[in-house]
Amino acid sequence: MTDTKSNGWGGVRPGAGRPKGTTKPEGVRRQHQVRAYDDEWAIIKAFASIVKKDPERAIRMMKTE
Repeated sequence: MTDTKSNGWGGVRPGAGRPKGTTKPEGVRRQHQVRAYDDEWAIIKAFASIVKKDPERAIRMMKTE
């Protein structure tokens, strides 16, 4: 299945693209947007890292206010 244009550029190439099975079984994380000042963004970024690595810790952190 090679779809080529008249000039030979582009089209489908065998072996191109992401290999099948490289995503997690849960699926792909949806993308969200947040507006924040630089100092707030540093906190958000640090907390997001904790959420991804250790969700249970993030839950405990949220409970202790």
